[in-house]
This record gives sequence, C-alpha cells and structure tokens, in this order.
Amino acid sequence: MTGDKQTGTIPANGIGETAQNVRLRHFAYGSISLLLAGGVFAMAYLFMSTTQSADELALRHERALVTEALEHSLELEARHQTFVAVNDKTAREVQIDDRIDETFAHEIARQMWLDFHHDWTLIVDGRNDLILVAAEDEIVPSAAGQEVLDTTRDLVAKARIGYQTVRRPSADGFKVKYVEKGKLAPIYATDVRNIDGRPALVSAMAIVPESADLSLPDGPPGVIVSVSLIEEAFLSEIGETLLLENFTYVAGTGHHQASVPVSAHGQQPIGYIEWTSAAPGSKIRRTIGPIAAVLMLMFIAIGVFFARRLAQKSRALEDSEALNRRMASHDLMTGLANRPHFHAALDRAIDQCQTTPCAVMAIDLDRFKSVNDTYGHVAGDMVIRQVAQRLRKVLSGHALIARTGGDEFVALLRGPVDDNRLRWLSDTLIEAIAQPVPVSGGLAQIGVSIGWASAPKHADTASHLLALADQALYSAKENGRNMAVCIEDLYKQQQQLDQEDSRSIRRRAVRG
Repeated sequence: MTGDKQTGTIPANGIGETAQNVRLRHFAYGSISLLLAGGVFAMAYLFMSTTQSADELALRHERALVTEALEHSLELEARHQTFVAVNDKTAREVQIDDRIDETFAHEIARQMWLDFHHDWTLIVDGRNDLILVAAEDEIVPSAAGQEVLDTTRDLVAKARIGYQTVRRPSADGFKVKYVEKGKLAPIYATDVRNIDGRPALVSAMAIVPESADLSLPDGPPGVIVSVSLIEEAFLSEIGETLLLENFTYVAGTGHHQASVPVSAHGQQPIGYIEWTSAAPGSKIRRTIGPIAAVLMLMFIAIGVFFARRLAQKSRALEDSEALNRRMASHDLMTGLANRPHFHAALDRAIDQCQTTPCAVMAIDLDRFKSVNDTYGHVAGDMVIRQVAQRLRKVLSGHALIARTGGDEFVALLRGPVDDNRLRWLSDTLIEAIAQPVPVSGGLAQIGVSIGWASAPKHADTASHLLALADQALYSAKENGRNMAVCIEDLYKQQQQLDQEDSRSIRRRAVRG
C-alpha cells in the first residue's frame, strides 16, 4: 500500500522497506553497464587518440618539410646569384668601371631568367644607384625597379655587412677568399617579401671577384638583388616534390590547420602556404571505424546478454528473499501486516509522535462466529479476505493495516489524526464492512466495532496506546456493536457519571 507523503503515513504492505534495500539485479545491471561503458569508452578513446596522434604526427612532419622547402628555396635563390655575383667580370664592371656593359647586362638578365626563373634582377652600385634592372629576361628602366629596391634595402645592407665581416686586405685593396661558384659565403641575406602585392623569395648578395687576381677598392660593394615570385608553378613543383595535395598560397591572417606562415621581415605573416594533409589517422578512422563500431556493438551485445542472464538469476533470488521477508512480516491469508510488523511500525511512530502524531484503530468483526457456525471455516476465510480488501480500499494511503488475530485487525495512522478524520474513516469502514459477503451457501452478514486512541494526546507509549484503543473497542462492543468509540468518549462519559454521582451525593446530604 502506498504511503501518503503529505500526512506522513506509513506504507501498509512493506514495499517501502524493501525499496530501501539495494537490489542485487540493479547492482548487476549497474556493474556490467559500467564495465561495458568503460570498455567501449576505452576502446573508442584508444582508437581516436591513436589515429589523432597519427594525424598530428603527420601534420608536424609535413610542416617541417614545407618549412625546410621554403628555407631551401631561399638558399637556392642565393646559390643561383653566385654565378653572377661571384664573378670577376661583374665585379670589375660594377666595382671598378662603375658601369655594366649593355651586352653583358642582357647576358645577366637572360641567365637569371632562363636558367633560374628570377622574375626581377637588380644590381646596385656602392652609391646605392640602380645600374641594372631586369624584369624576367628584359632590361627595363631603372625607375621600374625602384619599388623592389625600396622593399629590399635592408637585405642589401645585411649583404654588405656580411661582406665587411669576411673581407681581407690585399696589396691593392680587399678580397673575399674561399668563395667558389655554388658555394655560399656569408655575403648575402634572404627573406620573403611582398613585391607588387605578391609574395616572393628575395636574396641580396655582395658582388665580389671570383679569382685571387682581382681586388676590390675600399667602400661598400655592389649588390645583386634577385626576386622569384611565389606563383602556382613554384608551389606546384614543391607540392609534387613533397607529395602534398592542394599546395597553395593564401594571403591574409586566416589560415588552415595544415599550413605554415610566410613572414616578411620576420614579423607578422603576410600569408600562409596551405595544403591538404595526408591525415593517415583520418583515413584509418574512415576505413577501420565501421569495423571497430561493429566490434564494439558485439561487445555490448555480449555484455547485455550476460547482464540479462545474471539479472534473471538475481531476480529469482530477490523474489525468493522478498517472499521470505513478506512471510515473516505479513499475514499469509490476507496479505496484511502481521503483529510483529505492526508493533515495529508502532514503536517508530511513537518515537516521532511529538512531531508527527499517530493513532491506533482497534477493529473487531461482529457476528463473525455465526459465519463459521453457519457456513463453515472456508466461508469464514473468504469473509476475512473480503474484509481485508475493504479495509485496504477505505484506508489505502492513510494507514498501516495489520491482522492480529482471527477476526481482529488494527490500523496505524500518522499525520492528521483529529477526531473528525478518524470518525469519518470509522463510519466509512462500518458502512463498507456491513455489506453482505457472498459465500458458498448464501450471504454472510457481519459488522464491525472500532475503538481508537491517539498519541501523544492520549498516550505516549506503544503499549498504553494499544491498551486505550482496545478499551475503546470493548466499549463499542458493550454498547451495541457496529459502532466506533474514541477513548476520549469514555473519558467524557466517566466525567458525566462522576458529576451525576456528585450531584446525587449533594442531594442526599441536603435531604439528610
């Protein structure tokens, strides 16, 4: 029977006590579910973490390759310059003659474009004047290269500083020793720059003699500046070499995860080189993921199967234990609480009666013996079961009902136990139980007598409260049966009798 939270009443069928216990099958379900969840999570985490690590490792490797390719391209830009910059004829014309022969200038332009694909080739003399400007393989006016020179003046200065650090005095000037074609001495500077709004590899190299026969005068050397635009052909070649797909340059600050910055002056990036990462882990996830999912589902299915088997076993054990507990605390014929169960609940209620009042209703059937005598004990048992059902129907949610004897019942109520409520419940019980009970051979007609008392109003111990309820019950029996009496009614009757006796004594005293 369900308890009433608002009135603080007690569950009548013992289910509340059972629900407080941790059930074995719930523990089994929980344990196996936890193991399954942990196993699935561990497998999923291991699968995802390893494949993600593979993606990250591949991406780091790709970034290192691209960074190295850009650095190599800058170094290669400088190496290409050595064929013109480390050259006796170039050094003589720039440093000594202070001019470049027109034919030689065209040779330089064609060589730097046709052999090395330099988009711009500039030569600056010691006074920082442009004495050669070539756009691809064409000689153009000096003014056309002024913007390129302005963008690369710091590199020109660095190349000259490098020259100053490695030059050595000679009999007729200065020389830079141990410089050979294809070999780099620290007489150059490279970087990435924006040229005409496009990224470019830039190198500036001091112009020095190739042989020991020629020396340079004191002062800043001439410098050759080479510019190779980072264009589609250049990117495509690097992408094919590195086996990277969709290798491209993107201007601006936004960038893809698979990218490396392209920085000018070592400052904020002017753009990014981007590509599609090989992402081996992602490919593994796409390939192995469905198989792994099937395996995990199989793992879950096996776990659920064993969980159900274990739950079935534990449920049977629980049902057996629940039946044993119920048999120990309930009347087998009616399913109501038995005497020990009732007394235990009453003791708990008395302990809390100062904050949550309680009441005991002693209930005894009227004319039940005649049912046994007339219709037999089987019919009597049917009547008892029918009465138990009617008690449940009326008191459901209000009380814990117990069968304490053959035709004796008792009910424990908690919460509001005022006289009006108890009288209403008693009248309802009397009316319900007075209805005839069909039995084999006819209709059994019974009634019920009820007595009640409450705590702490009338008593503050369990035994006293039960005694008062029984006393009220006996009064109901003696005064005509099929009625309900509160112990307080007896107190009032006794007070009235005492008052009448006092008046009688006073009248006799006056007459005397």
